Amino acid sequence: MPTHYTQKGKHLTIAERRLIEKWKDEGKSNRQIALLLGKAPQTIHNDIKRELVRQQVRKGKFELLYSADTAQSRYESARKKSVRKCRLDKATKEKILHYIKQKYSPEMMINAKKVNIPISTIYYWIHHGQLGLTYKDLIYPRKPKTEKKRASPRFKPAGK
Repeated sequence: MPTHYTQKGKHLTIAERRLIEKWKDEGKSNRQIALLLGKAPQTIHNDIKRELVRQQVRKGKFELLYSADTAQSRYESARKKSVRKCRLDKATKEKILHYIKQKYSPEMMINAKKVNIPISTIYYWIHHGQLGLTYKDLIYPRKPKTEKKRASPRFKPAGK
């Protein structure tokens, strides 16, 4: 059983990418690099294959090289694009703020078909400060969920 692999889902850092670049220049194989970094060989292969850069050696002669800096910048831009965009636009924000000033609760807004956004989303925006409100501004602030009563670990039902 291989002992050099790490958990799934771990991304490469800029330091690891720089080591890959250095070791590739030294002529090490992807498997040797994977062993040294403690990553799966396929992770190294995918990163190198994805981030090869054409560099001109001399006039008319090009070489494919791995560049850690371009790999990291592409990775970061891809991560920024992968985030889901917020549905809160200026018109929706103004509409929600207007109804909250009119003493509507988020539930009342939804039930009256004034706003077409889930109740939990409105509370999420309030909690994270995206609407500029606090729970005190609401007419009926939500109560925190009550914890279920649990029996003591030493509790034994009668008759057993």
